[in-house]
Amino acid sequence: MSDDTVGGDLAAEAEGAGEQAPASRDALRLDQLRQAASAAGVDAVVLTPAATMTWLLGHEFEAHERLFLLIVPTSGAAVAVVPALEEANFRGAAPSVESLHLWDDADGPEKAAADAFKCLAKASRVAVEPLSLRYMEFGHVQRELPKARIESAESVVAALRLKKSDEEAALMKRASKIAEAALEFTLRDVKPGRKEVEIASKLSSELLRRGGGGISFGPIVLSGPKSALPHGVPDDREMQEGEFLLIDFGTSFDGYHCDITRTFVVSGSPTDRMREVYEAVLQANIRGVAASRPGVTYDYVHKNCQANLHGPRFKEFMTHRTGHGLGLEIHEPPSVMAGNDDVVEEGAVFTIEPGLYLNGWGGVRIEDNIRVTEQGCELLTSSPRELRILGA
Repeated sequence: MSDDTVGGDLAAEAEGAGEQAPASRDALRLDQLRQAASAAGVDAVVLTPAATMTWLLGHEFEAHERLFLLIVPTSGAAVAVVPALEEANFRGAAPSVESLHLWDDADGPEKAAADAFKCLAKASRVAVEPLSLRYMEFGHVQRELPKARIESAESVVAALRLKKSDEEAALMKRASKIAEAALEFTLRDVKPGRKEVEIASKLSSELLRRGGGGISFGPIVLSGPKSALPHGVPDDREMQEGEFLLIDFGTSFDGYHCDITRTFVVSGSPTDRMREVYEAVLQANIRGVAASRPGVTYDYVHKNCQANLHGPRFKEFMTHRTGHGLGLEIHEPPSVMAGNDDVVEEGAVFTIEPGLYLNGWGGVRIEDNIRVTEQGCELLTSSPRELRILGA
């Protein structure tokens, strides 16, 4: 992930600095994190190699078995515990983090961790990310800060990462273009007798061949009655003429993900019931996109999206929320669901993915990615949404 493609909004933040040299990306974003932590009343945020560290530094570090921590006090300089073999990478990504406590395999991380956490000797509240901090890392935090209250940093970091810049949105559009091209090529191979795993494998290969940054998750390719499983796993089942084929997949570009679902009919002609279910989901998708704009709540978006699915013919076949946030992670805040009264803000990116799932018969889901704009929203995905018959 390069500085010229991610977080270009930082250039604007640096304007007005007079004759001073512009601050580095990591310095600017570390300051943003400190301000958010201070507003939340915590003394520090402790990060591990995961999406928020990537957002801060513009460089992705993998969480291996070695202890790797970034400690960001609300007041004071950031400190890092870094495996010696990562020193060069870390210094290049985080020039403003001058206090590095290095350790190697022979000595172990205990002394480095003890020295690093001295900066939090008086801390009473320390926030960590609940979905990325592992038991190994938690043990070090707890041992070095026995008197501090360890709490979730989710609300702190979510507010920072929720609004996507133009540059970030462009990367997600690029990921979508790659994904949609890969899908169209793969669909040429769909016909009765093809196995789900064959289509999933071909789609994965095409995502990589066309420049995607890997597969965001194992493609969900489900046919016939299995399409009623929202998160089913493709297997050797052979597709049959005239049944649904649901494909849910994603890739990334420069770290930023897309997440797309389309449902098709394999050859033959769809029944009236199939057309009815498909049209209901399509209209829900359209309504959800139309309802997404600044100032409304996520509850409002969800209820508008799902309104026409709440009748007696469909209500029992609804099983999940309208959507989820998207960015450096395939699932991140916000959650577009009933009861979420958070206000939709300009720049937020999330999915609109209504679905109906009739157990033993089949299911339909249509998923798009949107970015909220000043006047409404823009679609980051562009694959056709009308019902398509494949392999005829």
